[in-house]
Amino acid sequence: MPDSIPINVTVTSPAKVNLTLSVHGRRPDGFHELTSLMVPLEFGDTLTIHTSNSDKDVLRCSNPAVPLGSENLILKAAHAFRARSNQAAYFKFHLEKKIPMGGGLGGGSSNAVAALSGMNQLLDKPLSTEALHELSAQLGSDCPFFIDAKPAWIYGRGERIEPLNQDLSDQLKGVPLVLFKPNFSVNTAWAFGCLAANAAENYQPDPVDVVHLESSIRSGALDTLVCNAFEKPVGSKYLALPTLLHKLRTAGATCAMSGSGSSCFAIPDSKNFSSEQIKEVVLDAWGENVFWVETFIS
Repeated sequence: MPDSIPINVTVTSPAKVNLTLSVHGRRPDGFHELTSLMVPLEFGDTLTIHTSNSDKDVLRCSNPAVPLGSENLILKAAHAFRARSNQAAYFKFHLEKKIPMGGGLGGGSSNAVAALSGMNQLLDKPLSTEALHELSAQLGSDCPFFIDAKPAWIYGRGERIEPLNQDLSDQLKGVPLVLFKPNFSVNTAWAFGCLAANAAENYQPDPVDVVHLESSIRSGALDTLVCNAFEKPVGSKYLALPTLLHKLRTAGATCAMSGSGSSCFAIPDSKNFSSEQIKEVVLDAWGENVFWVETFIS
């Protein structure tokens, strides 16, 4: 291995939110067909990767609730990377975890792609961006988005990515967001099952009018863009979610759930509904122990 190759690397692992998320039905392969405008955030985790002299990968994490065994996507990424790159290297990972688990913010998927990117850097880039994209799609539906982590339209089961026009992407960059999550998570498989159980009401069979939604971005009318097909079916069980979102919307906030929940986001408006006002409503509804962070679209 050349002397110039580092023995460790630190990679950022951003969270994401779905500004809009529509589900169109179940595919023959069992996955769901969807359309989503997904954006990366400045808020996220940090993954440090060291090469190892041992014959196994080791994962450590600042959050004791994170599973450290073979079910973790970081270790799955390491196994897939070795198989694809024909490299015999093993790694030590340390994850500084800030993204809440089970919240629809893409933390696990982002961590897996951070691992792929970091391992590739450590070994002098044996895999192309295209190969990394293919590997990421094998690890999870949200993973391919994080290869470039730019605002993008997501299609299929999540593997088809169409970057947003650069001018629209630039317009979204720096838009403030607040994230908040109650003290419970939503199981993704359950959420999709709940969605499918009332397909006629929950699926959007017609194609999404992307041109119309992009005009909302261009005009700054993000309130006409933000939506999530999971809110109603998930909210039928977890009443705290629709109750709070309705209260925020009634007060004038642009807000929605992200992914299949349970994390939600709102876009503060310094003139009409500030982040401080949103926080007051959220804490009043969900209590002082709620997860809360203020961040920006990156």
